[in-house]
Formats: sequence, C-alpha cells, structure tokens
Amino acid sequence: LSIIPDGKRAWQDSLVTDWTDPKKALQLERNYQTPEVLSQRSAMMAMLQIKPGERVLDVGCGPGFMLLELANAVGAHGAAEGVDTSSAMCSLAQSRLADTPASSVRIGCAEQLPFDDCSFDVVILSQVLLYIKSADIPQALSEARRVLRPGGRLLICETDWDSLIVSTADKIQFERIRAACCSTFVDAHLPPKLPGLLAEAAFHLTHVHTVPMISAGAPDVNGGSFIGNWAFKVAPEKARMFGLAESDVASWLNEQQSLSDQKAFFACVHRFLFLAHKPDEPKMDTEPYTAQTRSLFCCKLDETPPTVGSLE
Repeated sequence: LSIIPDGKRAWQDSLVTDWTDPKKALQLERNYQTPEVLSQRSAMMAMLQIKPGERVLDVGCGPGFMLLELANAVGAHGAAEGVDTSSAMCSLAQSRLADTPASSVRIGCAEQLPFDDCSFDVVILSQVLLYIKSADIPQALSEARRVLRPGGRLLICETDWDSLIVSTADKIQFERIRAACCSTFVDAHLPPKLPGLLAEAAFHLTHVHTVPMISAGAPDVNGGSFIGNWAFKVAPEKARMFGLAESDVASWLNEQQSLSDQKAFFACVHRFLFLAHKPDEPKMDTEPYTAQTRSLFCCKLDETPPTVGSLE
C-alpha cells in the first residue's frame, strides 16, 4: 500500500516552505518561543561556549532569538551578525535586536555569504541546510569555512524526520502524514549525511548532541508547545497541501485529540547538533638550523665567509 497519493512526490519544489511569506515568518516566531525550542537554543549555547569579544555569524537567523542570545554573550566588544534570505525574517530580527549595538542583520544566503575571509570565530547554521538543494550544500559549508578564522567553530542544527515517533494505532496513515511533513523540506533526512559532508569540507567534527522535541500527556495545542502545534496545526495543514484525503486529516486529528483528552498523547522528533572546527593554519618550521647547516652558511664576525669552491 503506497503511503503517497497518486500523482504526488514526497519532495516538490512547490511545497517547500516559503519563509519570505510574512505570515509564515510570524508563525515561526511564535513557534520559536516554545519550551522545546528554548531547550534547543540552550543546548546550542552550551556547546558553543561563547566568549566575550568574539565575532559570531548566525546564517539563516530567522526572527533573531538565537542572534539576541549570541549578542548578549559576546558583549559590547564583540559582534553578532545575522543573515537571512527572507526580508520578513530580517525585519523581525532587526526589531528584536534594536537595543543591542553589537549586532546587525542583513539579507544574505548560505551559499554566498557577504563577508570577508576569516571574519568570524563562530558560524551557526540552524535549520538551514534542510532547505538547500543537495548539490549546493558543499558550497554552503565551504562558505562557512571561508569566513571562519583558523580554529573557528561551526555549529549545525538539523532535524531528521525519520526520527519522528508518535502514539498512533494507524501506522499506515501516520506514514502518509510523515511523508506530507517531509515534503516541505528539500532534505528531511540530512543529519546522517553531515559527518561525511563536514569531512569533505575540511572541518574537524568534535561533538554531536541530540535534542528531543518531545511532548507527552496532554500537550498545549494553542501554540505553547512545538510538538503540540505540529500535531494539531502543522501536520494537518501540510497533509492538505500534500493532497491527502480529508478523511485522513480528520482521522488523524480525532485520534490525537482523543489521546490528549486521556493524557496519553506522545510525539517526539530529534534535532541533531554538530560542532566542528576549522583547522588551525599549519605552522612554519621554526626549528633552528642544524649545526652542520650553520657551519655552511654562517661565520664569525672576524671570519671571511666561505667561497663557493670551499663548499664543494
């Protein structure tokens, strides 16, 4: 039994989320204030260990929540820069950071960063690469490496929707719902590929961490929970866009509402954090010449330098 409706594919350009839409940007801003996303940002900050005075770049900064935390961490003597392809997102971020002088936000994309080489101590790509075509991801990583200083840190956060698990009695219907959700990303299963992609980009992967976006019992379905919002609003919306039958959507909502009423709801998807470093530049060999070499090319102040013939 196919989980994908006739005439549909799990990935279509027309279904990938358009974050330039101001309404979508506002929805994301609300979602990024939920406890699950707050925990994600806390885990990211703990991995980065930002120091005062550092220069940091948030690529795909969205509404600016992470960028604000970064700006506060680097302080007045540091700098927190944000870029996003969406002017709606940039406007939200600029408003959020209006009173933070050590920060700025501009239009830009991961594949062509508008910064000089070796400009930053830290680069962050959070929920960005899953919207970039596979052929362009190496270029995005190359750009991150270019703008990082030697020894600089790159932190990537990505969701793997294969990690999604829910309490449901209808597994086939759930796979149709999952396929609909995956259709709004270019690559909904990127994390397993990242170690190899980072190695090819000449990064040293140093740490991997997972953050569960989880809710159990009776989730807040009015926007106060990332997973509650996904189960009761996002998943049905994506299912309809994907072309699933309205009976599928109604059945899904009825089951999840019943579980919530019984305090038996459960859903979880994992976000994966990858911390990598740009290698330090190789140091020149500064060891002193050997005694034999010095005897060939050096002489005392009161000695005549050796002639070419004497060296043969």
